[in-house]
Amino acid sequence: MFLPRADLLLCLLAGGGLAFTFPPSPLGVLAPLPLALLFRRVADRPPGRAFPLTFAFAVGFFTALLLWLPASLAPLFGSGMAGLYVGLVALLALGWAAAAALTRHVMGPATLWALPFAWVLLDAARSLGPFGFTWGSLGYAFALTPLVQLADLGGMALVGLVVALTAAALADGRPRARLGGVLLLVLGVTYGLTRPPDPPGTARALLVQGNVDPRAKTQGRTADELRRYLELTRMGLEAGPVRLVVWPETAAPAAPTVPEVAGALTALKVPLLIGAPTWQGGYRNSVYAFEAGQVQGRQDKVRLVPFGEYFPGRTVLDGTYRVLFRWLGLPALSGAVPGRTLAPLPLNGIPVGVLICYESTFPALARALVRRGARVLAVVSNDAWFGPSVGAEQHFQMGRMRAIETRRWVLRAGNDGVTAVIAPSGRVMARLPRAVAATLPASFGVTSGLTPYVRFGEWPVLLSLFILVGLRLGGGRLTALETP
Repeated sequence: MFLPRADLLLCLLAGGGLAFTFPPSPLGVLAPLPLALLFRRVADRPPGRAFPLTFAFAVGFFTALLLWLPASLAPLFGSGMAGLYVGLVALLALGWAAAAALTRHVMGPATLWALPFAWVLLDAARSLGPFGFTWGSLGYAFALTPLVQLADLGGMALVGLVVALTAAALADGRPRARLGGVLLLVLGVTYGLTRPPDPPGTARALLVQGNVDPRAKTQGRTADELRRYLELTRMGLEAGPVRLVVWPETAAPAAPTVPEVAGALTALKVPLLIGAPTWQGGYRNSVYAFEAGQVQGRQDKVRLVPFGEYFPGRTVLDGTYRVLFRWLGLPALSGAVPGRTLAPLPLNGIPVGVLICYESTFPALARALVRRGARVLAVVSNDAWFGPSVGAEQHFQMGRMRAIETRRWVLRAGNDGVTAVIAPSGRVMARLPRAVAATLPASFGVTSGLTPYVRFGEWPVLLSLFILVGLRLGGGRLTALETP
């Protein structure tokens, strides 16, 4: 039996509405409303309808959330990006739909209250493996609300669980359930508003934003790029001494092991974090700690962008990829070699945990760096590929959560932005406008201590799994969870 078109259309529109509650939108507090509509329909309709309803909702959500993708990348990579965009949206929607359908079939009358916990597992699963993609994880909807401070207790999984439980309470409809949802929000807001103030920033950093055309590297203008970063750094240092300087991802055309590059950096007489390529068993996207004329350490990017930097089975399927790229009108992409280790880089006495671009969207990486001794986090990125779209701001807001989860200062340097200093509360202390060549001298702090999230990790995921097992074992006896 076919679903009424009105049901599918309503879910499609509700999914789009959910996307418009995500950063940089200030409407995050409304996120539970469209989600409640989906939960109610999945719980009320026959099990066979859970899949198409959720698929329509997810298509609306990811189409709107990632709308910047083809518009920003097509000018650089060709119209084939539209095809990849459609494929990505469909793949993500299939994951959501399968999770909802499985929950409906397995949980029966407990579906409504099982869905929030299933969503936590779904978001966790989407962060795993070489194809991990965390855009659209529910917790980010509350990124601009006081509730996001809960992330230091249980990461974005806990924040996402609050979003989903609030939606379930609204969908339940009974006064007692809605009161519970209100109390949950009140407790979360109270926790967020009563956090201690940020520790003072006692050190100084200089963040450099070169605003280099992303096509410069492919057009042989890398020497001009290096000169620009050197000149900007010299000008920025005229304002006074700093503890360290941060350049963006791939800011230098060659590693500081190259004598010409090392000589130019040594002349600056300041400790630097530098994004630069490394050729070792293939291309590696790296960040170097450079101080006193020597390389102090190197961090290679460990989480590569699927089908941008990483191509599964490339050795065997190289011919297939070439044909596919040609058919889509895309250039032949060479891929990169992933890093195998993750450890803070020592720079001027500070252990700095480095996240390279896409890595800043994975909470587990920041947690691992802090557990291994990082006292400050640095995010280096080249978001010029996003152009003027909202994609760069989404990326920035996701990375901002790493400060809250770990209660570490975050120094973020982007080629054309976002370049900013973020306090442990997630507050943006200083920020450069996008698409300008400039430097940002700013204060930051060196903090210690481990948050519950850093100590215990994604415990809300394990809790959700246990609760789902309990609900399943309860089976048909959970009539209290059904709407009367």
